[in-house]
Amino acid sequence: MGWTIKQTTEMTGIPADTLRYYDKEGIVCPKRHENGYRHYDEEDITSLKNLIVMKYAHFSLSEIKSMEELFTRDPGANCNDISREIMGSKIIELRKAISNYQKIITLMEEMLSMIGSFDSYVANEEQIDDFLAQIFEDIRSDKLFPYDSLPTSDRKEAK
Repeated sequence: MGWTIKQTTEMTGIPADTLRYYDKEGIVCPKRHENGYRHYDEEDITSLKNLIVMKYAHFSLSEIKSMEELFTRDPGANCNDISREIMGSKIIELRKAISNYQKIITLMEEMLSMIGSFDSYVANEEQIDDFLAQIFEDIRSDKLFPYDSLPTSDRKEAK
């Protein structure tokens, strides 16, 4: 069984242009019919589902491509070492991001009580600004700044 690019878009939610881009970049490369149309099979759909999860986990396209290449290799020690390295780094990065998200949630919860009225916002404005500045510095120092840390190939996609 196979699916056209339109059907794959409907199944995965990935826009057709993005599917074509992934094919062009060698990330997920479906077979082609004699007429040149892409034909996605079960393996391709599984790869796209993995890709969606990895994108959600903030893997870069180059990291996703590396992981996809590892998925297609025969299992072995080298394959395991590379995937463990990539996933280990991502776990550290995600833990830092979670910590920063928790700080942002705390800030937002505190701000809710501080902005009950314009007067209360003005009275607490400096404290709010200081807390925001601290979170910003944490994000920058953790190399999690959403623009500086993106590989060049992902910057276009982030806009």
